[in-house]
Amino acid sequence: MELELNNVVKSYGKKFAVNGLNIVFKPGVYGILGPNGAGKSTTMRMVCTIEKPGKGIITYNGSDIYTMGGEYRSKIGYVPQKAGYYPDYTAGMFLKYIAGLKGIKNEEKVIKECLGIVNLWDVRDKKLREFSGGMKQRISIAQSLLNNPEILILDEPTAGLDPDERMNLKNLISSFSDEKIIIFATHIVSDVEDIAGRVVILDKGIIKINEETGTLINNTKIKVWQCNLKDAKEVNSIKNNYKTSKVQYHNGTADVRVISSVKPYENAVLVQAGLEEVYKEFIN
Repeated sequence: MELELNNVVKSYGKKFAVNGLNIVFKPGVYGILGPNGAGKSTTMRMVCTIEKPGKGIITYNGSDIYTMGGEYRSKIGYVPQKAGYYPDYTAGMFLKYIAGLKGIKNEEKVIKECLGIVNLWDVRDKKLREFSGGMKQRISIAQSLLNNPEILILDEPTAGLDPDERMNLKNLISSFSDEKIIIFATHIVSDVEDIAGRVVILDKGIIKINEETGTLINNTKIKVWQCNLKDAKEVNSIKNNYKTSKVQYHNGTADVRVISSVKPYENAVLVQAGLEEVYKEFIN
């Protein structure tokens, strides 16, 4: 399996959403990171054939995905950033409707499996308007799995999920990593660091980084210091004078991670840079 974007360009008027994307996706988990407006959702929509590139080509196993049409779309599962629902449908009814649209065989068995995967089988008869935001996100993930897709595309998949649901989703994604191409776009760096084998950092529609996660972190030359600070005044002083990535408060003090080529504070110690620091260095 190989999904390739070759010199893909997409613009709206004079504004480029993406500009010259060259990426090859193979089985595994790819995290696409970037701030709002970086081109993440546009890339996802093109890979799903919802939109077409202005220039360039997207191929799957060597064939143009737009020429493949329904044959290609039958191989993908998509969780959009904002999914629509029929509020008076139950979870079971909604998946049955989507299964019908996708031409799924053995739909009752498949629906039960997919609801089980996202831990919603026990509420299959509950109407979607009664679902929490996290439950709606999980039903969206369930519908994307109905056709056992070769390519799973997730746009901000952990939005609205509580910590336990986020962890369950990340474990689920990891369990598919050897048999599917999984592409998920997010601005939550920790989600990518936890499960993505490869990181793609987008900014203003241009690829800043496309590298294996471990290699990117281990080979970075960014210096990161951890400072233990006594009060909010010291924290604010550090924030005003240095680039910080994370602040953790405990027992009246704060541990602050600082990106700096020089020692920022008397008790600062060098620590291993994480993906958060690498991301901030390339985006900011």
